[in-house]
Amino acid sequence: PVPECIKKQAASGEPFEIPMVFREDKDGVAVLKIRRPAVLNALNLEVFRQLRNHCEAVEGDAAIKGAVITGFGTKAFVSGADIDMLAALKTAAEGEANSQQFHATLDYIEDMKKPVLCAYNGLAFGGGNELAMACHARIARKGLKLLAGQPEVNLGIIPGAGGTQRLPRWIPFDRALELMRTAKPINGATGLELGLISEEVDGDLVDRAVALVNEYATGKTELKRINREPVAGVPDKAPELDIGHLSTKIDEILCNTIIEGCKKPLREGLKLESKAFGECVETEDMHIGMENFLKNGARAKAEFKNK
Repeated sequence: PVPECIKKQAASGEPFEIPMVFREDKDGVAVLKIRRPAVLNALNLEVFRQLRNHCEAVEGDAAIKGAVITGFGTKAFVSGADIDMLAALKTAAEGEANSQQFHATLDYIEDMKKPVLCAYNGLAFGGGNELAMACHARIARKGLKLLAGQPEVNLGIIPGAGGTQRLPRWIPFDRALELMRTAKPINGATGLELGLISEEVDGDLVDRAVALVNEYATGKTELKRINREPVAGVPDKAPELDIGHLSTKIDEILCNTIIEGCKKPLREGLKLESKAFGECVETEDMHIGMENFLKNGARAKAEFKNK
């Protein structure tokens, strides 16, 4: 006999949902853990959908004071966006829509009235760091040699989930611009120095995160939310910088997006980012970058044509 639950699911015409984001409540705080160990917790649209559902439940639950977002394991918080998903993008319109889908969830998290804290249990690259930056505050496990990075230019794209607009609002503008243009990662100590994280935790990371959310919720510790106004002192053009083998075409799109976007209020800048992300999809260099990554892995340098 077929179990009733399987009959019911078959009748609905929908597959079973595979949980990728798990919720556990601790001391009045929802701990949301992203768990996709085979791909180092990489993000796809399903992870975003589940995150959004959990966050909506948290916001509507009177017994819960806030949320902690963290990753499974010790190597990665979130290793980035799912490369297969990005490589499948074919047109500017598809690229823009993909970026907008990411923004919808991250904007929701940023707009939550309850405090949301990111606990970096390991590295956060690309979309992983963009998720962290949509949270209201961030802490990390002590001594991370790799904390955060925006390596998108290695793939022939730009950050498309808010990185171009949020990183320059959390850390000094010139450093944010340089980190995105060179794809260089930072360690925990540098993250603390730049203000990306507020502390490094020696003991149990989740326990400290839960305690902090309670402090934010009661007002014991002040929560400094992101500046949504235009960024002060944005230059009109990016400084000269040796970007090595990277694409000058993508660098031009990136610099323009960061500079022009940061002169606008945050949400206006994000719209500009989605459009620019779509623009990358129609360059030769994005296809070269993606193909190189899928064939040769993350360490191989792509041979970009700058077009």
